[in-house]
Amino acid sequence: MAGPPARGRRGEASPAPAAVERPGAWGVALKLLAVRSRSSHEVRHTLGRRGYPPDEVAAVIARLTACRYLDDAEFARAWVTARAHRVAIGPARLARELRAKGIPDGQIAAALRTLAEEWTPAEAAGEAVRRKLKALAGLPPAVARRRLAGYLERRGFSPEIIIAMCRRHLGATTDAE
Repeated sequence: MAGPPARGRRGEASPAPAAVERPGAWGVALKLLAVRSRSSHEVRHTLGRRGYPPDEVAAVIARLTACRYLDDAEFARAWVTARAHRVAIGPARLARELRAKGIPDGQIAAALRTLAEEWTPAEAAGEAVRRKLKALAGLPPAVARRRLAGYLERRGFSPEIIIAMCRRHLGATTDAE
């Protein structure tokens, strides 16, 4: 037995709920790209997770690429530039993040080469150290050095830069580095 008809705000009967039409993969992809730039891997993964068939997803990716809405090389260049300047992270972490977004190693290397023309990892590491030094104030030197080194390592800087930053900002150490 069915219950009483659903009532709207003013008490009149609402029409029976119609089958909600699912948006097409093209429309969903455009909405994803309207929010922020994405790699083709991210769009493919999101559409697949939402249940679109692989052949439809492949067609949408091809169409987006042909229309230049998707360009992994440009995405990689924009990503490394924005991330390197905004959050002061190193090349290793930038490469890890791009790999997680499905960018091929060749495009990652090209993006990092482009970034190297305007940015140096040592400058970024210096900025990261300046941000972290307040939290290290008052700690024993060995603890501060260990924490700073771990912080810089997680941010993707090379061991050479980490050692140089620790020496510059926390002084020489008597322990083996």
